[in-house]
Amino acid sequence: MAAEKLTKGRLIQIIVTFAVLIAAFTWRTIEHSDNKSINETSCIVVDSCRFEFNSNDYQLEVDPENSAFRVTRVSKAENDDFVEYQGGSHHISEFISLENSSEFTFSVRNNEQILQVNVNDK
Repeated sequence: MAAEKLTKGRLIQIIVTFAVLIAAFTWRTIEHSDNKSINETSCIVVDSCRFEFNSNDYQLEVDPENSAFRVTRVSKAENDDFVEYQGGSHHISEFISLENSSEFTFSVRNNEQILQVNVNDK
């Protein structure tokens, strides 16, 4: 491609394009929130406990014999959310090992929202 002379019209087009891009990125930066919405709930569990998050029903099942728990989504067949426990991220519906099955805390992550669940047996 041969070099062409920069005309006034082309220069104006470049300046307008850059101005629009700068305005769009500035607006997105100002409007974007880094604060993830964190909700909190408690569960008193013997064998299972149900809770609602993001218009979905979840069920917590605790297996004290194997010191493990799992969270499943009741209202939808796909379980594409994540459970975060002690720094690890696990797919929903898989059993997660526990150190203390009588009292623990985990989080359910669904896109930008997080639900922290405090569990105890009393």
